[in-house]
Amino acid sequence: MADARFPIQRVTDNKEKGVSYKENFKRYNKAKASEFYLECLWILYAMIEDRTSSFLYYIGFTSEKNRSSVTGTKKIKKEIREILEIKQQNAKYRFNTLSGKLTRIKELLMWCSKEHETLTDYQKALIKTLKPVADSSDFKNALNYLESEWRDKRNQLTHSLFNKNPNAVFAELLPLVENGYTAARKLDATIREIKKASIRLKFKIQ
Repeated sequence: MADARFPIQRVTDNKEKGVSYKENFKRYNKAKASEFYLECLWILYAMIEDRTSSFLYYIGFTSEKNRSSVTGTKKIKKEIREILEIKQQNAKYRFNTLSGKLTRIKELLMWCSKEHETLTDYQKALIKTLKPVADSSDFKNALNYLESEWRDKRNQLTHSLFNKNPNAVFAELLPLVENGYTAARKLDATIREIKKASIRLKFKIQ
């Protein structure tokens, strides 16, 4: 969670967001060319955090004001709890961590692949938009890789770098960067398609 005492200026619109992506991937390319792979991992992690948040946002799961929180539209919130099988009143949605977001996306895609007796209009829209994603082996492979091997090794390097053998670390870094980049780009391309469905707008989700 960001420290509110020391805020860093945020982008204000999609144009500034595009500039941010462009500048950060200039850094990524420079870092990779110089074999600064740890910096590459840091940039990729930030991108994957942002893209998983966008995935949940464009399908209406998260709040207009805070993408770490569930939507404030009560009817949709109730339907989301149904989809994710959240029964406890105070259960966490886990939209504020990368592991939580990846898990929730996987749960949602599994729900899309099931047979359902009755569905609301919102749930029908989700299935129409996400069934091709749920059926895509490329996307599922990318998601599984990010959730398991990539995230685990990245966390090891973040939290215990100095307890790892330097030669073993270096041998892991380049494939971790390249495979992470490929998976992140697959995630990004999928979200661009999901955005076109305009689910938030159709159901007036706040």
